[in-house]
This record gives sequence, C-alpha cells and structure tokens, in this order.
Amino acid sequence: MQNQWPQSFKGSLHIDIRGENLADFINQATKAGLHLSKILWVDDQRICLTIPVADFYRLRPFLRSTKTRVRIRNKVGLPFWIARVKRRHFFLWGMGLFIAIIIFLSSLVWSVEVEGNEIVPTREILSSLQQEGVYVGQMKSQIPKISHLQHHLMEKIPRLSWVGFRIEGTRAILTVVEKKRITEEEQKGEHRRVNLVAKRSGMVTDIQVERGHPLVDVNDIVKKGQLIVSGRYGDKKKTPDTVKDDPIEEKFVGAEGKVLGEVWYESTVTVPLTQKRKVYTGRRVRETHPYLAGRVVRLPFITTDLEGEAEFIQRVHKINVWKWTLPFGWVKEEQLAMKWVYRKLSQKNGILIGRQQARVQMLSRLGEDGRILEEKILHASEQSGKVVMKIHFTVIENIASPQPILQGE
Repeated sequence: MQNQWPQSFKGSLHIDIRGENLADFINQATKAGLHLSKILWVDDQRICLTIPVADFYRLRPFLRSTKTRVRIRNKVGLPFWIARVKRRHFFLWGMGLFIAIIIFLSSLVWSVEVEGNEIVPTREILSSLQQEGVYVGQMKSQIPKISHLQHHLMEKIPRLSWVGFRIEGTRAILTVVEKKRITEEEQKGEHRRVNLVAKRSGMVTDIQVERGHPLVDVNDIVKKGQLIVSGRYGDKKKTPDTVKDDPIEEKFVGAEGKVLGEVWYESTVTVPLTQKRKVYTGRRVRETHPYLAGRVVRLPFITTDLEGEAEFIQRVHKINVWKWTLPFGWVKEEQLAMKWVYRKLSQKNGILIGRQQARVQMLSRLGEDGRILEEKILHASEQSGKVVMKIHFTVIENIASPQPILQGE
C-alpha cells in the first residue's frame, strides 16, 4: 500500500510477456533490481505483470537474452492522465468552464420570497428590498448586512414592527411581522361620547391627548378598567382638595388620543427538539387538464403521478367572452416532488428558536406604538423531547381603550 501512491504519480504499465523462458526472464529482471508486481501466469508461455515506467526501458537486454516478447496492455498513473488531457484540451476547458458556471450561478439570488405579510402588499416589500440591493440576479456577497436591511425597511414601511432576513441556498427569504391593524373607526377618531379607559394594568409613560381631559399623569400606576381620559370637561383628578359639591359646567367633547404605558406579560412557549422541514427533490411534472364546472378533468392515459410525496400547484385559466366568464377552460398543473427532513436540535438552539417565536408573537399583538423594552427567560426545561420555557416581557403599548359614556353618568 505504501508504494501505490508513488507509482500512481510516476506511472506504471500493465504488460504481457510471451516466450518459452519466462522463468529465466523473471529471475534475471528481479536480480537486476526491476520492480515486478502482480505477476499472473496465464499459461506456460504467457505472463501478465505490472512494472514502473522507469523500469520498462531496462527490459530490452533481458528480453533479448531470454528470447521473449513484450506487449503493453494498459497505462496507469498521473503522467498518462495528463497526456490524455493534453490531447483533449477542449474537454479540459469545457470541464473548467462548467465548474466556473456552477459556482457563479450558485452565488446568485434566484428567488426573493416574502412571508408573514397580510396588510402590506408583497409588491411594495419587494420594491423596497430591490432598492436595498436584494433582487433576483444579485450576488449573495453583495447583499447588505441583516441589521442594515432591518433598519431601512422598517423606516420605509412603518407598518412593519419586525423584519427577519435569511439566505437558503439561492433563495432570499424575508419574514415580516406587521403592526396591529387599527380599525377604520379608530383611525378616523370620531368625536363620540366616549371616555378612554385602561385596557391593561401598567405604568403610564406618555400621554398624547388630542381631545378630552386626562385624569392621570406620567409614572402613575393604573389598573385595568380605570378611567384615564375623560370625554367631558368637568371631571377632575381625584385629589384630597377636590370639593365634592363644586359646581362645574359639563361639556361632552369625546376623548381622543393615546396613553402609552409600561405593561408586563408572561408568555409560555413550547419548541419541539425534532424539527420537520419540507425539502424539494427537484423532480417535477407539468401537465395541462380540461377545466369544467369548477372541477379538473383528469385524463387517465395522460396523467402522471410522481412517486412518493408531491406538492400540487394549479393555475386555472377560464375562458372569457366579453363580460361573461364561461364555466370551462383549462388548468396548468405542476407536481413538485418533496420529502420531509427531520433535524434534531440541542436545548440551546431550542431556547433560541422559542425566544424568537415568543418575540414575534408579542410584537404581533402589540399596537402601532408598541415596542419591547425587555425580555427575560424565567424558566426553561426539556420535557418529552420539547423545550418548555416561560418568558417575561416588559413592553410599551397604547393602553387607552374607548368606552361609551352612558346616559346619567
């Protein structure tokens, strides 16, 4: 085994020796120091053996003295491979070009995907991504840092509360969390007969009242359901100096504004340590089928089903005649072969994933002005192949909620 690597670099020959004095030939060549290996007797007048290239040119005197003949059967080793490649230089250039093309194509972004958006249009997010240098055909090495993308995207699209970005192969995937949707009625801020009450207990950090009479100050502790902004002038903050029978003219104006408060949440998250992920194998089948009355008509002699699990993508093309859409047409169907890949996570990675999931869930439930001040893992343990953890969040959110002013209050 030790001599195989040097022989591979120097080259060796598989040869046939024919004649009547084969034993004398072997004895003379061996005594002269020639390296003969893998000697195989085919019959009395023929043997096969392997000899280094350098020793092959020393065979001539032994062949003459024993009246034997030699024939080369095969050439093995690096020198002969290089010689063959030189004769086929177009093949060498083609192989090098192919490898270069594969490396170049794998360094490009071939698809940009957005997930998690419901309100913000995908086209708007993709347009902002393109301005930041993330688009199909971009070199992966030229993509900006994740922190840069997060900062600029949240500046350009204020309706996003969190942005995550990752590269998977040749795919660029952007995960977004949108701010809590505000109803049209809340956006208009109608002047109704309402007060603003605390929808959660917390500490007041900022008061932004556009209409109404605030009854609390910054750093006050309020409880859930407590009146914090009155919709009528005449309500006073309850202090020891307040005169009970002080006549004040009441005027209903309707409360409008925001009261930001520091609120505390405790979230429980469970993360399986065995992660299941869908992976496409690359095999696909494209077919076209008739479409009639809301159903796909599959022809038995044309339909092809992939072996194993597959994902179906259908695009329905209905026939339109002027203003009417006819109940038939055709469907372009594509089957993508897939398989499920399972990955075992460590407890540390499970905690990181659970923390990120809890953060995303918390941001999705906070309002437009909500943000997370602090997060702390209270307890994390592994139970039945899962990581169960409790996380304490300290957040800022708008705790003001409208409440109608009932007649007689």
